[in-house]
Amino acid sequence: MATLLVAYAFSLLVVAVVLGTLSVYAWSRRDSPGGTALSVLLAGLSIWDLCAAVGVLTRGTELALFFAYGLYVGVMPAMAGLFVFALAYTGRDRYLGWRAVALLAVEPLVFFAALFVGPDGAIYAISGPTDAGMYGWEITPGPVFWGHLVYSYALIAVSSALLIHYALVSGGLYRKQVYAVLLAIVLPWFGSVVSIFGDTAIEFTPLLLAGTGLTLSWAFFKGRLLDISPVAYREVVESLNSAVFVVDTDDTIIEANDVGRQLLGDEDSVGKSVEDALETSPKLLEKYRGLNDDAEETQAVIEQRDRFFDVQLTPLYDSHDALVGRVFLVHEITEQKERERELERRNQQLDQFAAVLSHDLRNPLNVASGRLALARERNDPEEFDRVEEAHDRMSSLIDEVLAFARDEKTTDRVELQLSALAKAAWGHVDTGKATLRIDGDREIIGDRDQLLQLFENVVRNSVEHGSTGSRPDADDSADHGHSRTGSDDSVAHGGAGVTIRVDATPDGFTISDNGPGVPPEEREEVFTHGVTSSESGTGLGLAIVQHVVESHGWDVEMTESRSGGAKLVISGLETRSTQLSETPS
Repeated sequence: MATLLVAYAFSLLVVAVVLGTLSVYAWSRRDSPGGTALSVLLAGLSIWDLCAAVGVLTRGTELALFFAYGLYVGVMPAMAGLFVFALAYTGRDRYLGWRAVALLAVEPLVFFAALFVGPDGAIYAISGPTDAGMYGWEITPGPVFWGHLVYSYALIAVSSALLIHYALVSGGLYRKQVYAVLLAIVLPWFGSVVSIFGDTAIEFTPLLLAGTGLTLSWAFFKGRLLDISPVAYREVVESLNSAVFVVDTDDTIIEANDVGRQLLGDEDSVGKSVEDALETSPKLLEKYRGLNDDAEETQAVIEQRDRFFDVQLTPLYDSHDALVGRVFLVHEITEQKERERELERRNQQLDQFAAVLSHDLRNPLNVASGRLALARERNDPEEFDRVEEAHDRMSSLIDEVLAFARDEKTTDRVELQLSALAKAAWGHVDTGKATLRIDGDREIIGDRDQLLQLFENVVRNSVEHGSTGSRPDADDSADHGHSRTGSDDSVAHGGAGVTIRVDATPDGFTISDNGPGVPPEEREEVFTHGVTSSESGTGLGLAIVQHVVESHGWDVEMTESRSGGAKLVISGLETRSTQLSETPS
């Protein structure tokens, strides 16, 4: 018996020294997640084992009783340290505020108050000495001791529940680390069962709890336990703006950060299969299925409900290169895609800029050339004035086309008359023998230069595309109450037989011709840059028209005129109109 107790005492001394050394080392690494809690736990266990060892070696003396009481100086921090470590490991360290520390301090304060100032027998009732007891005294536990025992086992029970629950939901990714923690938590329960139900001369709880401390130390220092625990996970991954999911080899989500849970709209996504968790995000699920583990990292971009996501699937391997899970990273790149699209649109506008200038400046140049030729032929000063007007128009066009290339909205709005705009634009275009008819008039509030640009492009389109296939206009036989303008003195080889009509409507106006028209299936495409039915055309005329209309907040539509030609319907204007009195041609 004496030999067994001596061996037991020296074992406790050795373990106490080892635990004390590990406690100091853990304290030097207290900046690591869980390091402080582990240091406190190991220090408490070291004091516990040291007091128990000295009490056994001095059994039967008053000193043995002193150490029998003194071991609680180690028991208290050991129990609290184990509880705090469990919270830290399972990612619940957010509960470790000052209130939690205050609550953990209540029981030790009550216990030590009873120890120093309480009545005899509150903790122990001492009788003896005797050879049967481990400390050489007959020690009968009192009510404070039983209260302390219940409290200590409550902390161990909560710690065990937290760790076991975490083990069940962690899947295979943390298997080795979790096994070490489960072993550490089982040891004190085993020691308690042996101490309560076994008839032994020594107490196994200090040694087995020392085993708990040693196991956790190995996991912390050697097994890098907390390197991939929720502590590190939350400190690193929760700071990301990306959704992060850790998936085990069974395609079960074992970790998800706040961004990931918000993306799925599911706070309970952890523990679910990928199929169930991504059920509301079918494209994301489809991409997950398509990614594979053959490459070091797989990446793709998906679009879902007008949002863009960059998704990556990275396999996780253990030290033996065995696949233990995957990291599924989803980063929203909607703003980036929008910037790319805007940049692409701007680049396209710049590419079209030169063509737009060439397109819109062609007619004023033709008019200026024609007028200059007539001026030389007739020596007519008025023709030089018209050449000057054409040059002024070109300067204005350059400014307007620059604004179009920058996608600027119109700001210069004035009151204009529909008939005056149509006639002014008609004089800027080489219309040949084409005819302009104006039915009705109305007030228009808008930018004069841009609206002139609109009319010029429509008139030029009608002249160029309608001259080879014009048909008699339904109203050509009668000129009742309409403005009619010809251009017999301009370059006469274009626009033969083309009649262009401008009609006022309650909410806008129309511009139509008697040309070949636009097939129904092509009417939406004619407003697209580059779309043209002419080999020499640039496909910019009606695109510019649409831009001008939209910059004024109006609507435009291509339909069919009464004679089967093309008809542009511009609507959305204020409902102010007047009937034009007959104007001589």
